[in-house]
Amino acid sequence: MTNSEPLSGIDSAGFGALLATMRALRDPDTGCPWDLIQTQETLRGTLLEETYEALDALASGETSALIEELGDLLLQVVLSAQIGSDAGTFNIADVVDYLNRKLVRRHPHVFGDAQAKTASEGIGHWERMKATERADKGQADKSMLDGVPKAMPALAYGNAVLGRARRAGFDWDDPDAIFDKIGEELRELAAEDSPTRREEEFGDVLLAAVGAAVRMGIDPEQALNGANSRFYGRFTHLERAVREQGITLAALPTNEKLALWDAAKEAQ
Repeated sequence: MTNSEPLSGIDSAGFGALLATMRALRDPDTGCPWDLIQTQETLRGTLLEETYEALDALASGETSALIEELGDLLLQVVLSAQIGSDAGTFNIADVVDYLNRKLVRRHPHVFGDAQAKTASEGIGHWERMKATERADKGQADKSMLDGVPKAMPALAYGNAVLGRARRAGFDWDDPDAIFDKIGEELRELAAEDSPTRREEEFGDVLLAAVGAAVRMGIDPEQALNGANSRFYGRFTHLERAVREQGITLAALPTNEKLALWDAAKEAQ
């Protein structure tokens, strides 16, 4: 590993130019003062922010926005790798080489003799290779859920752990059973009087709903974002309607609120 050599094995002039640009930005004598004071720790917040911005661009369906935000996300990777290179701990070559070897190793149905005719069979190979890797590291007893960061937002964490559990075979034979589970959790919530237990049961309702999303191939974060957006649109429609009547929302009779709400739903 070297401190400043370009990544070997990549013949893309564009990527090589990007690495050269980053080395210039981190040059101790002529580089950018902001880039020079960055550390792996200071990049944490920016990395998270850029990830969310990339997700927003993906949801927008705008190719130009996605290109820009993926570039900003790549910037975080390249800058972090350059910081590692400057410290002599790792460089971008290590990152790319590790990723490439992992992709080849975990796709024996593409780069080896294994077979996979469906996406689920491909995922099965991936999970088996991960289990082998854990065993090779002396972590055979480590749960496959341990790799999901607990610092993730709760909805995303639930989606990730339930998705992994399902890939491992933890699933209902009856595809409609998940809806029964949601009903069961709702009934348990309704029967509870203790504030602590009600909070627990409400959490179970939310997790069961996430489980249904996983079962149906729905991204729960995207689904909730859509619901939030629809609520915003309907509520602002309601606000405009009451302003036009010269009254407050609180003063509006319930039946009129419901009628305006239904009209807002129809308008969307």
